[in-house]
Amino acid sequence: MALWSGQMALASPALAKLHYLTEEYKPYNFTGEDGAPSGLAVELLHQVWQRTGTPPQPVSVLPWARGYYLLTQKPNVVLFSTARTEARDPLFKWACPIGYAEIVLMGLASRPLTLTRMEDAQQHTIAAVRADVGEQLLLNNGFDEQKIMTANRLPQALKMLTSGRVELIASNKSTLMDLIKAQQLDPARFEVRWVLSSEQFCFAFSHPVDDALVREFQHGLTQVLASSEFQQIQHKYFPAP
Repeated sequence: MALWSGQMALASPALAKLHYLTEEYKPYNFTGEDGAPSGLAVELLHQVWQRTGTPPQPVSVLPWARGYYLLTQKPNVVLFSTARTEARDPLFKWACPIGYAEIVLMGLASRPLTLTRMEDAQQHTIAAVRADVGEQLLLNNGFDEQKIMTANRLPQALKMLTSGRVELIASNKSTLMDLIKAQQLDPARFEVRWVLSSEQFCFAFSHPVDDALVREFQHGLTQVLASSEFQQIQHKYFPAP
């Protein structure tokens, strides 16, 4: 998939001058069966474009570490769905929320671990997606880099856990459970051992993006979140039990 598309130059609204990047992270953003970006956040983005008079733009699906790197290096990038952590907050500009994430340490039920405090997890090997919120929370809390096994994508990290290469995996609980079900694994095989943090998922903008542009996007997002269309989108990806 091409990273940038020449068709952006044809669009006149300012929001069309931004480059929209995402990753494989169900149910928020992923490549659909037709090969096009899909998910709750992608549909939310399309609704924001409609509210702001922005023609539909290309969305590139990249490994998270690559998208995060471009967010830090390019002046006009929007990366989603990005957890708005305390450490990340001053690095970017934000439009929120897409949703709320519970970032957990998950292990195998067949391998009991007793964690009475976060520091207890430091003696265990942990899989995480490179530059993802899970890895960053571990590093910010003083975890040994040698104990963190990084992967480019979440399915690789999950494979490390199921194959016994690591004892825990750090990621968003709902996305992990969605992946476990998609791979036809028994959810009962997995147990949350610790909750690292609860965070907002947001659209993160490169710091050079004009504040007025971010406000325009946030205004459109706020309108969408209050609409019946959003309720339908949310029910589609997070159906009531």
